[in-house]
Amino acid sequence: MRLLLFLACLLLVSSVSAQHAWEDFVEEYTSGAIETEEGNLQQHLLDLKELYEHPMNINEAGVDDLMQLPFLSEAQIEQIHAYIYLHGQMQTIAELRLVPLLDEVTRRRLSFFVYAEPQKPEEKVGLFGALRHDFSTRLDVPLYYRKAYVVESGGYSGDPLYHRVRYALGNSRHFQAGVRMEKDAGERFYDSYGGYAMLHDVGILSRIVVGDYRVGFGEGLVMGSSTWSSKGSPPLKRQGGIRPMTSMDEANFLRGAAATLAPGKHFRLTAFGSYRKRDATLTKEGEVQTLLADGYHRTPTEWERRRNVGSAVVGGNIEWQSDGFHLGATGYWQHFSRSLNPGTQLYRAIYPRGNVFGAVGVNYGYTRYRLSLAGETAYSTAGGGWATINRASYAIGKRYVLSAVQRFYAYQYYSFYGSALSENSSVQNESGVLVHLQAEPLSGLLLTAYADFFYHPWPRYRMTRSSTGQEFVLQGEYAVARGHRLMARYQLKRKENGDAMEQHHRAKLQWTAEPSDYLCCQTAASLHCVSGNNGVVLTQGIRGSVPKWGLSLNGQLGWFRTDNYSSRIYVYHPSLYSSVSSASYYGHGVLAVLAGRWKEQGGRWMVEARYGLLRYFDRDEQGSGLQTIFSPWRNDLSVQMRIRL
Repeated sequence: MRLLLFLACLLLVSSVSAQHAWEDFVEEYTSGAIETEEGNLQQHLLDLKELYEHPMNINEAGVDDLMQLPFLSEAQIEQIHAYIYLHGQMQTIAELRLVPLLDEVTRRRLSFFVYAEPQKPEEKVGLFGALRHDFSTRLDVPLYYRKAYVVESGGYSGDPLYHRVRYALGNSRHFQAGVRMEKDAGERFYDSYGGYAMLHDVGILSRIVVGDYRVGFGEGLVMGSSTWSSKGSPPLKRQGGIRPMTSMDEANFLRGAAATLAPGKHFRLTAFGSYRKRDATLTKEGEVQTLLADGYHRTPTEWERRRNVGSAVVGGNIEWQSDGFHLGATGYWQHFSRSLNPGTQLYRAIYPRGNVFGAVGVNYGYTRYRLSLAGETAYSTAGGGWATINRASYAIGKRYVLSAVQRFYAYQYYSFYGSALSENSSVQNESGVLVHLQAEPLSGLLLTAYADFFYHPWPRYRMTRSSTGQEFVLQGEYAVARGHRLMARYQLKRKENGDAMEQHHRAKLQWTAEPSDYLCCQTAASLHCVSGNNGVVLTQGIRGSVPKWGLSLNGQLGWFRTDNYSSRIYVYHPSLYSSVSSASYYGHGVLAVLAGRWKEQGGRWMVEARYGLLRYFDRDEQGSGLQTIFSPWRNDLSVQMRIRL
């Protein structure tokens, strides 16, 4: 009955107007990374969604602003600024077609994050002029109970509701500030909070952030926590410096102050300092065994791990660039209040030990129109190891981009803030070569292909020896007709696990249709085969909007069946403002999601709701331990309100 009601709601969408949505960008940009759990994707998408919700005027956007968009190369950014300098401010985004090196895909992606609005001199605002307030609050209500809430003792100390509050203040150019707080389901009160204040482009002060922030320089070997590296996209540019922490992540950020100075046209100087408490599991001797990142404090045991180790960090960066060349150096020193002792397991033997750590690296590169060469070489004190990554990219006209990346991360190397292209979750114990091709041989046809070969000299988790692997991907997207796109992707990954080679075959076929201005449909089928086990997911999405009433709806239905957990498949779902939603599915069942939004005509008020349904056919319970749900059904409701003044 619930499924029939949900289908009826989706049918209502057929009478509303379709619009290009955030989901279009995510599906195209990630290119299957959600299905493969590649890198810190969730955090990266949250950062991008923040930029999507606050687009920038391309006529005002500086290099640092555009550097936040990972699909733009340094050469493309240079061409955009050259066009505006030579021809004046852009009147519409359609002028991007006249910018050299901007292909159709890049223009489409860019349109999600920028707009064109000529600015008259008298309209320019001061440092604290034209301030806008942005307040949002979200409440998640699970329409079921977990075991943790029904046991008499040993369960969660708080209620099952999730709640968060965010407030931001700023103008479009020089000043931004924000605060946030969050209570996870099962926690007693709001134990996660933070904030920031940022000045941008004020004299020689390029950027200063006080509060919570993230840092990324060079290729990310030393400090790379401000971006995400994808194998599916061409390796385009170095990371973009300091940026405020705007998401709800409770682990991957610094807390203190950071500043970047631009004393001349060619030099930039950055210094940063941080002190914050981290969650950790401790040994009987009081040493740190594992640094935690989940942020949960629901049980007495989890509460004991809350902020029980202090971390102090100081560091800096210096960079010079001129005539297409760039050269920089980055370093940091870190001290923990407790000594790190990760244990005696073989795969943990290469983890850092002690109290004091540091890393230093030199990044370098040259960009001239179609050619881009760059790299970084770093050394860490944790184990006395070296790491290097080097990339080359050449644009053969607008239609072809050929790239290659070489990487070597010694197992002795370790940086707590490193994030670069890798198969592992950390920049350590890996060497490899990636070759990437992006081609548009015909108008409307985009092909992406890459091959990655990697090797891990030290035994990884569940391994007793060194291991190797390969990954091959071929993806094509074709505009069959106006408003109709077909996407097909195949991935083969061979990777050793448990001292045995596993072969993962993943395939996806997706049809996106906008037959009129009143309907947008997306039909997809995904397949995952591994070690004789198979999994399949079929999804149907429908979305649209009624601009006159300020309404929009986004719905999704799905059916999945997999042989076991190893053949699970990942699905991206419609989500609320400033949120990203994806989940893995295994077993046999159906899923449904419906998200609705009402936005006041002036854009000052916005109210959203999201309902999710999951029904298993092969089990009577879900989850394990305290997370057990004593039902094959799962129903979740989320509501959110946003006010902009």
